[in-house]
Amino acid sequence: MSAIKTLYRHSSHYLGGRLVLMLLGFASFPIFTRIFSVADYGIISLISNAVLLLTVVSKFGFQNAVQRYYPEAANSADPDSLPRYYATLFYGTALIAALLTLLFALSIPLGSARFLGISATGALLLATSLIGIRALRSMQMNLLQMENKTKLFNIMDIVQKALGIAVTCLLLFFWRKSIFAFFLGMVAVEGAVVLQYWPLMARRRLLSPWMVDGKFLRNAMAFSFPLMAAEISWVVLDTGDRFFVQRFLGSQALGYYSAAYGVATYWQEVLTVPLTLALFPICMKLWASKGKQETQSFLSRSFDQFLMGTVAVVCVAMVTSRDLIVLLASKKFQEAHGLLPYLVIGLVLCATMIFFRPGLLIYERASKIATATLYACLLNIAMNIVLLPRVGIIGAAIATMVSYAAMVGFLAYESWKVLPFKLDVLALARYIVAGAGVAWLVSRLTLPIPLIGAVVKGGLVVVLYAVVLWIVDRRARGLMAQAWGLAMNRVRRQSEASLAPAGKEEMVVNR
Repeated sequence: MSAIKTLYRHSSHYLGGRLVLMLLGFASFPIFTRIFSVADYGIISLISNAVLLLTVVSKFGFQNAVQRYYPEAANSADPDSLPRYYATLFYGTALIAALLTLLFALSIPLGSARFLGISATGALLLATSLIGIRALRSMQMNLLQMENKTKLFNIMDIVQKALGIAVTCLLLFFWRKSIFAFFLGMVAVEGAVVLQYWPLMARRRLLSPWMVDGKFLRNAMAFSFPLMAAEISWVVLDTGDRFFVQRFLGSQALGYYSAAYGVATYWQEVLTVPLTLALFPICMKLWASKGKQETQSFLSRSFDQFLMGTVAVVCVAMVTSRDLIVLLASKKFQEAHGLLPYLVIGLVLCATMIFFRPGLLIYERASKIATATLYACLLNIAMNIVLLPRVGIIGAAIATMVSYAAMVGFLAYESWKVLPFKLDVLALARYIVAGAGVAWLVSRLTLPIPLIGAVVKGGLVVVLYAVVLWIVDRRARGLMAQAWGLAMNRVRRQSEASLAPAGKEEMVVNR
């Protein structure tokens, strides 16, 4: 139970940060979708996804090596172990990122922009600088994650997001409304954030180039390469459909699809990013200190509770899809609302893979992750080629949902071979039936104002779903009662703390 409590505590820290980031996204998303045309918004999506793919290659999977080898480096008796570990991974990433950025920048005049369907070549050239910036920032943030510095992690994330939005908006409103200005703001802020973190790392002796260890770099590359291949496949799976939509249907359809995918990603991030950041370090700690059985028990309990919440999230998204698209992206994007249920289901299904990764990483079967992602990527490409010309933009959303489901099924099968944990199928069936019934009932309700519709219908789904589970599921009752008890204890402690100073002052007066 202590591991579950640690998971909830760390997840709550990360969740707080993600909620702030989501609120910032909710503030900026409507601004950008209203400033840019649907077609320009689609081009911004293409450039962002091209940069994302190249960033993944430049990281070479070293962010996974940061997590995998940190316990050994941090607990070593050798005082140079931690500086050697981090300097090797940091400078290795920097070298690969610099070479890749240079090569891609040189390819733009030779026709790579036209091949990708990107007309804004100046903005694309500027955006290439984000490749190295984001690769190095990934190294920094993964170290903070492994050191459980959740507050600093959140602060850096939030400051970068807020400053990025502010600077970009200043450029758009007071300079010019262009795609180039959009990326200029991002480059300026993200570069500054990476540079300001450098002195802090240098004081800890973590950035000395003399600490680079060639042997460790080779070992890290051997460990990371399958995971890099998996991440490349993952990015193509996650973003490649944008290029096919552009190719088959044009920038207008791409704008609709990008807007719907952006809203669906907010749902996924709030639900999964806190758990993703907290889960693996806890699993590694349990594995090292208490062994296989405790790790399995922890994964089983946390997975069941995750599924319980996931069903509620999917149901809220399905019921509020039209309201959310109009509210966040404006009426000119409302044609995208029919894509949202498919995309949310696909992304949430994909999120469950965080529970199957620990077993494969612990037993060093990272190649299975690469294989699963590659197969899903190929399936997604094939389905887009077949469906987009025949059923239109909805075909890309269906391809996303089916591909993610196939990937998770493969990973679950491979993970349960080495680290099986219990899945209560009957409990999952209860969650799905309860959620589907509540969603159908609330979907009958029609409200004219998008904000009111999203809040009221979403709130009704959550409340009714909780009530139904309280009635039909014993474990749900226990979890809700436990959550209520913890909340009341916190309120009581805060009340006692607020009264404590007065009590101390009274004692002083009496003396």
